[in-house]
Amino acid sequence: MIKSDIDVSGDKALLNACADALAPEQQFKSARAKYSLRNGKTLKIKIEAQDVTAFRAVMNSITSLLSIVNQNWRKVNGK
Repeated sequence: MIKSDIDVSGDKALLNACADALAPEQQFKSARAKYSLRNGKTLKIKIEAQDVTAFRAVMNSITSLLSIVNQNWRKVNGK
């Protein structure tokens, strides 16, 4: 099994937006991979996968969603 923990730090409103974007996807757990979220001072993402291919798929999904949130955040907040 492959496990990874990711901590995302930043503005609380940005972390909330990231958590909101990722939350629906975590419901689609498969037998091969899943992730969970915990939003506090940082956004903690815990990934568990049975194999490298499943881990890569979950990471791609997470980073794609975070990229979209970040791009929109920068447009709205001018950062």
